[in-house]
Amino acid sequence: MSQKREITVSPGTPMPKGYAFLPKGIQYKTLHCRRLTHEARKPLYVVVDGRNKKVLGIRVPKSIFFQVQTLARETLATRRAATEQRDAALVRQASEELNSQFPKMPKSGKEMVLKHGFRKYSGRVGRTGQLTMAKKVQLAVIAHIRHRHTKYDKLMDKGVERTQARKEVAARIRSMLNEWGLKEGKL
Repeated sequence: MSQKREITVSPGTPMPKGYAFLPKGIQYKTLHCRRLTHEARKPLYVVVDGRNKKVLGIRVPKSIFFQVQTLARETLATRRAATEQRDAALVRQASEELNSQFPKMPKSGKEMVLKHGFRKYSGRVGRTGQLTMAKKVQLAVIAHIRHRHTKYDKLMDKGVERTQARKEVAARIRSMLNEWGLKEGKL
């Protein structure tokens, strides 16, 4: 079992000899650099902004850094294709669930929910890994109704508190959910 040795440093800490800096942001490179550094039983330096403790990147041995850079270039097309397949599968699954839960929802509305609620890197409910697909679809449809078919945004613009604005549009949302075919008790 490899011993994990990670040392937290600030950006101003001198770079150890034979090390290179990998900025945060490319998960593939970070994971591989981290794993290979641990396997080599070398220290890994986590560079953290001292003010807000935000991780800026890692310092790893140059040999590992260059090895991972080469691997990343060589596998990029394959990884992109796999990601596109996963993303397409997610949208297909969401579309099937949407059709199952809301069979009477207009096609244009379904397209908007899929495009908006499941957009990659959006941080929206459709992209979370914490919920079932059924729940993601329900929440995405509720958000769609709230913003496209109620006075919710106008209420918010007038300074109405979020909780109150949601209460005021709840009956309209429930009505549309039922109109679009959601079975009672399924929410």
